[in-house]
Amino acid sequence: MVAKLVAIHHRWAPVLKDMAEVHHDGLIARFLPKLAREANERGVVCGRVSHKQWISKRVAKGIEMSYVFPKKMPSRVEMRIYHGKEDVEVESAHEVFKHFLSKKSEIEMSYGGPLNWNYEGRRTAFSIQQDYHEFRLSDDSKWDFWVDKIVSDMKKLDDALIPHYINSRHIN
Repeated sequence: MVAKLVAIHHRWAPVLKDMAEVHHDGLIARFLPKLAREANERGVVCGRVSHKQWISKRVAKGIEMSYVFPKKMPSRVEMRIYHGKEDVEVESAHEVFKHFLSKKSEIEMSYGGPLNWNYEGRRTAFSIQQDYHEFRLSDDSKWDFWVDKIVSDMKKLDDALIPHYINSRHIN
């Protein structure tokens, strides 16, 4: 009996995974435009919606403000610092991150709470972010609540970081 269940699992697991990915992609295709519309109406930093799982807007050289909705990890808003994958570029991005990290208490006070400083597992980029462990893309009945919260948090994050840019901040 167990062997039969294992065989069924191995046969159907890839199919179920593909179905889950298609479902997630369909939800993202509906959610991101709603989020972007709200951010744009409120004058909050927001890039163009693409077919991906995030919306990013470059705000300075090597710095993006992003709304991120991955399939497995927590969703988040973040400042992402990325200068490239070569050692010298990674070190350059790390120096910028350390500058912001040196202002952590001021930034978190302005933001109104603690932030996640540098998402684990990244090797070439650094981030300052607000994570949403409770957010479920599949629960579209709560999208209005989450859109309001996420856009508000992006505004707070952006406002908290702006005074600490080394060079001028711009939005292209």
